[in-house]
Amino acid sequence: MFLILFKLISTLPIPVLNLFSKLISFLFNTLNVEQKRSTIKNLKHTNMLSSVSIKNSMQLTSETFLEYPYLWGHPDNYKKLLEVSKTKLFTDSSNPKLIFTLHMGCVDVMLFYVSDILKNLNIIFTATKNKHLDSFVKEIRESRGASLHTANPTGMAKFFKNFLRGENTIIATDLVPHHTGKYSKFFGQECYSLDIIEKLSNKKTHDLYFVYLSPGTTKKYKLNIEYIANPINTDEMNKCFERAILQNPEMYGWEYKKFKKLSGKPRAIY
Repeated sequence: MFLILFKLISTLPIPVLNLFSKLISFLFNTLNVEQKRSTIKNLKHTNMLSSVSIKNSMQLTSETFLEYPYLWGHPDNYKKLLEVSKTKLFTDSSNPKLIFTLHMGCVDVMLFYVSDILKNLNIIFTATKNKHLDSFVKEIRESRGASLHTANPTGMAKFFKNFLRGENTIIATDLVPHHTGKYSKFFGQECYSLDIIEKLSNKKTHDLYFVYLSPGTTKKYKLNIEYIANPINTDEMNKCFERAILQNPEMYGWEYKKFKKLSGKPRAIY
């Protein structure tokens, strides 16, 4: 069922895909769905509401919503969405890479591309409630040669084993941790944050990179890769996120419930 649906979506020309996304965006805005409500609450909480058009944010959220199955049905479709630089993206260092990113645009565009250029790539992902969908998407993402690890004790044990073995890693670390993390600041507000980049970068076994998508010139996305010379803490990681978001604030996934598990009361803003 999923395969048929994703294959069908993957055959659509991008203008048709964008037409469907406009319809989804219209429904999101008209029906005042949870994604819109969470977006507004996050923007108010971070004092970003004046910088972001809710309508445009919902449009980009809708486009991303369709881009995932567009890639899952045919992973090579990422090449239709991503401008690829002809310059060397990573240093000539023989050290393995530790890469962190955030949810700006369709993250799988980035994952498929990085999987193509880096061998032994490990990815942490959060499972959904649909086991059949999880299994299918995991298989698709691993088809490029990466290894996926569920964000649970078993999956993380396998991930750390591969990390200590000197394999490459990419993690989207802007979500709220399921288990351990630390309190940091995000646009001046308390935020329970993943501290895995702080812990792993301090081991000094991997070259550290911040990678994120931004609007492209000839295609939808451009990949930005920043080498970070020294280990960073969680506050510095969140500052990297803020800097990237401020360049294109409507592109960020504001619908994610980022301000929960707070230290005081209320425990969440939603």
